[in-house]
Amino acid sequence: MRLALIDGEHYPDVNRWALEKLKVDCAVFVGGMEKIGSIRDVERTLSIKLYYDEDIFKALERAIEENEIREVIDLSDEPVLTPEIRFRIASFLLKRGITYIGADFEFKPKEWIKIDVPSINIIGTGKRIGKTAIGGFVGRTLKEEYKVVIVTMGRGGPESPEVIRGDLMEITPEFLVEVSEKGRHAASDHFEDALTAGVATVGCRRCGGGLAGFTFLDVLQKGIEVAKSLNPEIIVFEGSGASFANVLSEGFITVVSALQGKEIKMYLYPLRISLGDLIVVTMADEVKDPGKISSLIKEINPDADIHLTRFSPRLIGNVEGKAVVVTTSTNSAKRVTKELEDRGIDVVGFSGNLANRVKLREELKKVSYDTLIVELKAGAVDVAIKSALRSGKRIVFLDYEPKNIDDKDLRESVKELARRIVNDKGHRKGR
Repeated sequence: MRLALIDGEHYPDVNRWALEKLKVDCAVFVGGMEKIGSIRDVERTLSIKLYYDEDIFKALERAIEENEIREVIDLSDEPVLTPEIRFRIASFLLKRGITYIGADFEFKPKEWIKIDVPSINIIGTGKRIGKTAIGGFVGRTLKEEYKVVIVTMGRGGPESPEVIRGDLMEITPEFLVEVSEKGRHAASDHFEDALTAGVATVGCRRCGGGLAGFTFLDVLQKGIEVAKSLNPEIIVFEGSGASFANVLSEGFITVVSALQGKEIKMYLYPLRISLGDLIVVTMADEVKDPGKISSLIKEINPDADIHLTRFSPRLIGNVEGKAVVVTTSTNSAKRVTKELEDRGIDVVGFSGNLANRVKLREELKKVSYDTLIVELKAGAVDVAIKSALRSGKRIVFLDYEPKNIDDKDLRESVKELARRIVNDKGHRKGR
């Protein structure tokens, strides 16, 4: 069925004319009173059911609940529906698998995949916001109670889904170099999650990401089958950048950077926010008033469990002697250095150029160190780790642990979400 959005800035007879031409089944009145005396004027003109509410999303919800809506046609215009409101509407509809069409736009959702294994979907509102760190945190938190498999979908992922048994083997620097020398991307997310979470991971490939976060091409469906073959009790899907797996999981965790600010209300970011049962705000310690972003999130998703967090360095291994810190940005390298020095580690240098192999090589040549502390990102394996191994240096991997700054407990909230999902799935299977 087709639903139309109409307003009172058009004369009622014009609305009727358009609805008849487009063969629409029902309509939602979205506001504007310039060309009408009251909404009754519009109702009397139409031969289809009209829904309206001061909150247009409530009217949309009711219309969708009462009708099998597959497509919404926008016959309104500014100033009633501004670009910001239209993106909110698009987010609202895409979440429900409904196409949204306007005069010069069309937002068509990728089909949501439903699976018969309990799952959590981790999605992000951008790149470099700490989503993979949250993915590793969720994996190692849940493995305390369940058999967990993480499915990733990176831009450097393999064409055929690849299993890394982080639960059965140690992810060593030598192993990663060996993988790299075979021409594979050894710093892809499934390697990082296997390292940081110690669980089985399945790496998939994706290419292209849309405004809503759906991917253009991916091998996710094959990855799901591989993950299921490992007999998990729960699967964690981890998005890539601002893109995410189109799996209709029972639980969603949305990762937002506090540094994004009002950006999260723009375009189709509200879709990602509205999906989140649990929303993790990272880098909340880097803004003056983290409560502002909480308020923005609540405007979009008032029911979400919001956690304000900061990242604390988590070292996988023991540091010996003088250390050098290598991360993806100079700012993060400085922060990590400061915190590690406060712990008594002798840091003699740092680099934030993991994404710039030429600069990274030059910087590593200038410092004398005993231990390389490095994130598993970008040029970590090809440049930093290979260089350290050739020189006989010790290598310690750098991970990030989210720490609440709001007196809440993210670890327990993740477990509670998983328990609800697993129990609910079990009940439904038993019926």
